[in-house]
Amino acid sequence: MELPEYGAEVFAPAHPGQSERLEALGAACDPRTLADLTRWPLPPGARCLEIGAGTGSVTRRLAERHPEASFTVTDTDTRFLADLRHPAVRVVRHDVRDEDFPPGSFDLVVARSVLCHLPGRDLLPARMAAWLRPGGRLFVEDPTFLPAASSPDTVVRRLGEAVVTTLARTAGSDVAHWARSFPAPLRGLGLVDVGMRFHCPVLTATNAAGRAWALSLEELLPVMARTGVLSPEEGARAAAHVVRPGFTDVAHAMVAMWGARPAGPGEGGKPW
Repeated sequence: MELPEYGAEVFAPAHPGQSERLEALGAACDPRTLADLTRWPLPPGARCLEIGAGTGSVTRRLAERHPEASFTVTDTDTRFLADLRHPAVRVVRHDVRDEDFPPGSFDLVVARSVLCHLPGRDLLPARMAAWLRPGGRLFVEDPTFLPAASSPDTVVRRLGEAVVTTLARTAGSDVAHWARSFPAPLRGLGLVDVGMRFHCPVLTATNAAGRAWALSLEELLPVMARTGVLSPEEGARAAAHVVRPGFTDVAHAMVAMWGARPAGPGEGGKPW
């Protein structure tokens, strides 16, 4: 039996509106992600990697802040990275599951909204940690829809449940429990300074998070109807509900975890 694959049925790069959806997600998530990443100054001449970069918004902003650093941005489909033109940025088509980088290649490795969608996700933090130089840092961030389960809004609760079920069935994603386990996936990898952060973007009918939510639903609702997760009528009512004036809620959380490879003797003794 063929396993479900993210991007094969839902959120495929070739689907209309994917670039707009990814830009909305970036607008909603980038400020918190960058606030975390800029807590740790990069060393001179740092080499950085962003996995599954989407439109490359995180790397674009990091490159502006760190003109002396170099950046490698990857995705299995790089069409949305075509406009990421910067002398310090290299775009590479790459699948984190089975394509390697040499050990000790990078001072910073970032993966946001990637691992939750991949089979074998439990093994990938160790794979990425091996690419760190001494003192280098691994930063992983993924969504969890568990906040929707506690919403006082019955429509949001139902939609959250439908999103979790649909992504699991059609893409093999875990947007319920994987990120909620952070930072446990980094334990036992020999990393230091292991930590985590939990952030719940507020959804409204007009902000970036709400726009990303609405664009995602546009693509998910037909699949939900076809698979019987949500009827077309229920889906239509839900789609109208989340864009009505005055709508406000929290449907998902973005959970980040990080850790650093210890610096050896003569390398500063601690992560940068």
